[in-house]
Order: sequence, then structure tokens, then C-alpha cells
Amino acid sequence: MIYLDSAATSFHRPPEVKKALEAALSMGNPGRGGHRAAMEAAKALYGAREAFAAHFGASPERVCFFYNATTALNTAVKTLLPKGGRLLLSDMEHNALRRPALALKKAGVTVDRFNGYGSEEEIEKSFSEALKKKPDLAAFLHVSNICPQTLPVKKLCALARRAGVMTVIDCAQSGGHLKLDLNAVGADGFVFPSHKGLWGVPGAGILVAGERAAALFERAGTLMEGGSGMHSFEEGMPALLPERLEWGTPALPAILSASAGLKAVSEIGEEEIAGKISKLARQTAEGIASIRGLRLRGMEGTPGECGPLLFTCGGGESALAQRLYDEGICLREGYHCAPWAHETVGTEKTGGLRVSFSYFSTKKEIARFLWILNRAVESGVN
Repeated sequence: MIYLDSAATSFHRPPEVKKALEAALSMGNPGRGGHRAAMEAAKALYGAREAFAAHFGASPERVCFFYNATTALNTAVKTLLPKGGRLLLSDMEHNALRRPALALKKAGVTVDRFNGYGSEEEIEKSFSEALKKKPDLAAFLHVSNICPQTLPVKKLCALARRAGVMTVIDCAQSGGHLKLDLNAVGADGFVFPSHKGLWGVPGAGILVAGERAAALFERAGTLMEGGSGMHSFEEGMPALLPERLEWGTPALPAILSASAGLKAVSEIGEEEIAGKISKLARQTAEGIASIRGLRLRGMEGTPGECGPLLFTCGGGESALAQRLYDEGICLREGYHCAPWAHETVGTEKTGGLRVSFSYFSTKKEIARFLWILNRAVESGVN
């Protein structure tokens, strides 16, 4: 099997992650008891909070854990945005932001979009124009989940800050691949999943909040309520982060696995990780471009160091994907939960085949994949 679907979830995980996962299964419920098992869990959970805070430029109390990145994004957008406010997104968003935005639109929120595909200059110009409408919040991805488009988040956040607009960045495809610091980027929040570039298992989303966002979270109403392990007689959630946004038992195995993955990422270094992924992507792109009948899509924008590749084959995408699946190639075809992005790059009618990479992918695997792909195309896929 050749795994080229890391944009969906990590598959190859370092030993530290599996060790952390096993340790979590022997712990109690953090914050729910004074016995040893519960205390060990609480200590481990806080250690994970400290690790994410140190790596991404925040204080531990501003690291909040959810059940996936989608829950974290929903919470951030629906809490930070005032009733009847204005939300700004890019036209490349995953459904993790697109669908909450459309639900908010039905509830009276104005939703605007800026061009998130193209050169840095084009994206900045479109974003600047959209800021003139005075949005209350700008929420947008860092790296596309369908193609190698990377948004100039530092420049966009600087523009937003000058306009007094808060920013939340969906780092699902960049976390663990690109070096990110909340203060250096100038964002008000980052959101990561546990199971992609951080190499953890599915089940946790991480929100790293800046000071402005944290203050607003503590003043605003809550999206959900439940047990917090403290102040049990109070009717509402605790007033302060992180407990205000953490309802119910935390997903300790997923959180600790992602924390262990983060440590492994730190030891290797995002620069080396991105560099290797970039080389594999170039090898793959050159190979796909050399196969008659295939067309790389989404390549006209600003290329990134860690984004996936998207290609089409003139209408036989599903048949070709099935041929590749049968040969042990793990990639993903279709619309990848990102219909806006496919409309933007021109693949809304066909979808496409997505190839995405991990630090653990190899040149040999890519060469084998390209050989199988070429053979499948030559033999006919319709």
C-alpha cells in the first residue's frame, strides 16, 4: 500500500505518538477526582496545554481542546461574531468554515468572500477591498486542502489588525508542516486538528487563542454547556478559559497523541518537514504533467511548501481512482468537502484526484505511484 492521503488524516505515526496513546488509556478523567489516576490525567493534560502554548505562541490557559477542528472553528466563529454581524471568508474554504458560515447567514449574519486563489498581491488586494465593508471577523484557511495554494496569512492578518478586524486561521493543512507563531503571524486564533500534520489520532481539535480573542470568549455567551469538573452548582460554564469552552470529558488519548506528535515535529523541525514534502510534490507534479491525458489543477496560484496536488483526466476521475485503489494507492477523489474551492479552480463539474504527502512518504513510493498511474491511463480509464 502507498499512502498519499495525508491531507485527510495521518497514517504513519512516530513511536512517541503510539506510546502516548497507550499511556492515556491507563489514566483517569482529568479534573474529575482527586485520586491518583485522575491527577495523572490532569497533569498530562496540562502538560499538553503547555506544549501547544509554547510552540504556537500563547499562554496555556488560552489553549482550548475540542473534539475536532470543525468543532473548534464552529465555536470560534459563532462565539466571536456578534449577532447580525459580518463575517469574511475566502473562496477556498473547507466545509468546516463554509457550512457554519452558511448557517449563520440564514440567521442574519452577512457573509462576504475574498479571493483566496492567485498571487499574493491578488489575494491581498481582494482582502483589502473586502475589509472596506467592515467585517467583525475574518476566518480563513492557511493552506488549501485541494491544491498547493497558500494564503499570505501574515500580511492578511496585518491588514485586518489595522482595520480592527479579528482573525481566526484554519491551520488544518499547515499545522505541523509550517512554523507558526500566533504573535509572529498576528492572528487572533489558530485551529488545528489532532490527526493531520501533528501525527496524532483523530478526536481532538486545538484552538490557540490570542489575548483579544480570549477576552471576548470570556465575555461572550457559550455555544455549548456541560460538565467542566469545577463549580458544579453554577448554572453556566466557568467564566475563564480554558474551562469556559471545554464542555464534558476531554478526548485525552487524542490530545496526548497530538502533543507527542508535536514534540516529534519540533525535534525534526517544520523547515525540514516542509522541505521534504515540497520535493515529493515537485517529483509528483512533474510525473503527472508528463502523462498524456492528465491535467494538474489549482497550480495557477501561489504555490505552497506543503499543500496537496489535484489532477483530472477528462471525465474518468472516478474510474481512474478505483483503478488506483485496486492497485493499493491511497489517495482521494471527489470534491474533498470543499465545493467553493473546486468552483474557484474550475473543477466543480468533475471534482479531481488529490495526492497529499507526509514527511514519511518516500521518493520510491512516488515513483511507484507514477508508474501505476501511467499504466492505468495508458490502458484506458473510461
